[in-house]
Amino acid sequence: MTLIEHDNLEEYQDPVNYDLEFGGEEDKYQFYLELARSNPGEVLELACGTGLTTIQLAKAGIKMTGVDISSVMLAHARLKAEGLPVTFIESDARTFESDKRFAMIYLTGNAFQAFLSDQDQIGLLATVHKHLQPGGIVAFETRNPKGTELADEEETGWGSFIDKDGNIVKVSGTQRYDASRQIMHWVTIRDWGNKRTTSRISCRFTDQDALNSLLTRQGFRIEHQYADWDKTPFYPSASSIISVCRK
Repeated sequence: MTLIEHDNLEEYQDPVNYDLEFGGEEDKYQFYLELARSNPGEVLELACGTGLTTIQLAKAGIKMTGVDISSVMLAHARLKAEGLPVTFIESDARTFESDKRFAMIYLTGNAFQAFLSDQDQIGLLATVHKHLQPGGIVAFETRNPKGTELADEEETGWGSFIDKDGNIVKVSGTQRYDASRQIMHWVTIRDWGNKRTTSRISCRFTDQDALNSLLTRQGFRIEHQYADWDKTPFYPSASSIISVCRK
């Protein structure tokens, strides 16, 4: 049975404004940069989007590869990364193939949650395991279901951002949670003043026990789990599970 009735890519059609809305997470960039520096070698980011994090690491001199399924996002990433030690490749993270083996592989922006089924998650982690060097590191964050409000909600204000033309865009949205599949269906509504746009995205919520079991079965040793980018140890009601594992 189809899990969703769209391709889960509607949020990723306007890369310039995407960066303005979601960029600037300096604590996160620093977390992944420090992790990469402590595990020297080439780094792979899966589901890299416009390269918000990839490019920060490349600017620090780390040799990077970024993989994403969206040609639109990657085109913008390549423009931003000109002259930096980074290669961007269009591919599905579940089936990506390369002869390279990386010292570190990571996903961010809660991208792990875009893999909606057991099969999707296993495919992703098989890609990671195959492309990691022996002893290599994998890291990613995912929203913690026990620290997230999963109730259905009608349209609620979520915030705002300044778009590429200097306009204030008000962001709101609705949510509907499918508890049987652990999938949240969000509709994001952006009010640009002269128009309103909508986009749909669905994300799977995997709790810590299920996540840890999955990682162990796929051949990873969990070294750390954090609640935030400042490396606060994970606690049950934390909003995020940030996992650092070794092959």
